[in-house]
Amino acid sequence: MDTITRQWLILRMVPRRGRISTPEILTRLSSEYNIDTTLRTVQRDMQDLSLTFPLVCDKNRPAGWSWSKDAIAFEIPSMDPLAALTFKLVQDTMTRMLPRAALASLDGYFCAAETQLKKLACSPLSHWPDKVRTVSRSLNFTAPSVNETVLDSLYDALQHEQCFELDYHARSGKDKKYVVNPLGLVFVDNLIYLVATLNDHDDPMQLLAHRMKSIRLLPDRPAVTPEGFTLQGYIDSGEFGYPLGGMIKLKALFDKGAAPYLYETKISPNQKLTEQADGKLLLEVTVRDDVQLRWWLNGFGQRIEVVEPADLRDEFVQLAEEMAEKYLHTKTN
Repeated sequence: MDTITRQWLILRMVPRRGRISTPEILTRLSSEYNIDTTLRTVQRDMQDLSLTFPLVCDKNRPAGWSWSKDAIAFEIPSMDPLAALTFKLVQDTMTRMLPRAALASLDGYFCAAETQLKKLACSPLSHWPDKVRTVSRSLNFTAPSVNETVLDSLYDALQHEQCFELDYHARSGKDKKYVVNPLGLVFVDNLIYLVATLNDHDDPMQLLAHRMKSIRLLPDRPAVTPEGFTLQGYIDSGEFGYPLGGMIKLKALFDKGAAPYLYETKISPNQKLTEQADGKLLLEVTVRDDVQLRWWLNGFGQRIEVVEPADLRDEFVQLAEEMAEKYLHTKTN
């Protein structure tokens, strides 16, 4: 049992990227697991294990060991069907949220999951990935191209909490340089946003990954999180809805059947719906005043009437007049 335990622990130490030497294994067995053995024993263990498992030696002195590039993940106990399904769904839906180095370390698990699900072809679990999908109701815009080297550096900076110098192509068309203090990544449809503070300012800003031209890490300058800041709190504050003001009390009349889903999926917990005598639906709700709210209201076109607040109603009156003038002008010409 001592030999089996030792060799199992050694197998778990062998990296999928890079190498580990036999002296390093010996040291870790002692310091992490309180196993006293000899370098010669470790060398014999590696030779014996390589006869059964896809391990490769670089023949250096001291010898360095790693898993072969095409080796599937090895775990004791082996991957069960539910774990295999989880890895498959992660591979299909979440890979862009992980650094490429982390993805590379998961390749073996993804291969093991694929193998396990194929073995269970008759199990309902094996077909689950074919039965679920996520769909966005927004237009399916093509994702902009992101420089992979820049993206790797961005993930490294965020993972190791380091500031960096950034060459950035601003929306104005001008190239700018910033010292960036990274706080978090937010994925919005096909876009990757970095939330960060810039230079010596304290207010969090948003930078798009596809506009980043080059990054130089600053190892001696650790990233600092502003007091009270959390990424979720920043999102909940409405910053990704492009705020225009504070909270407003919205009243809007919907034509009959225009938005029946509001009974089932509320725009806010405080919303109130009242059916009118003419069959229209009056929505009363306190919401954040932002661009996203206007996009949503505009999406109903002529089937909605903004009642309050007065300044928002005036915006829609002006918008309707400008659109009418534009279309009538086109028609008469």
